Amino acid sequence: MTIAARPAGSRLGIILGFSALLFLAFAFGLRLVWFGAEAPLPPLLENLPDSKTEADQEIFLARLDRAFPAGFAESDLLDALAAQGFTRAAAPERVATYDRGAGLNDKCRRSGNLRWSADAAGRVTKLTGGYYQHCPTH
Repeated sequence: MTIAARPAGSRLGIILGFSALLFLAFAFGLRLVWFGAEAPLPPLLENLPDSKTEADQEIFLARLDRAFPAGFAESDLLDALAAQGFTRAAAPERVATYDRGAGLNDKCRRSGNLRWSADAAGRVTKLTGGYYQHCPTH
């Protein structure tokens, strides 16, 4: 029996089955691309060495001091951290964190946290923090 000789219902079933397979293949491919694309790393955490030593943490603290010197407006600090993907803890805590697990393109797990204090005028008086970066060696 040729395709032309098959009943219309049978042809419709073949077309629907083939369409469903195409849709599933497209959805699976789209999902792979989506899972493979890690969020961009915040500038505060870019190009840091593995966080194994105190000297590594000092590099991060120096970066914080350059980006947000004492007297920096707390509202500007919050805006900058939010723009970089940091999440602030519930007020009145003055803590912000960033965490990104390893992915397909970047095998390193990266996170950072900041803690600050501010005066009554809303100016940052002290800013400290740390970061964690672990890249498997295998």
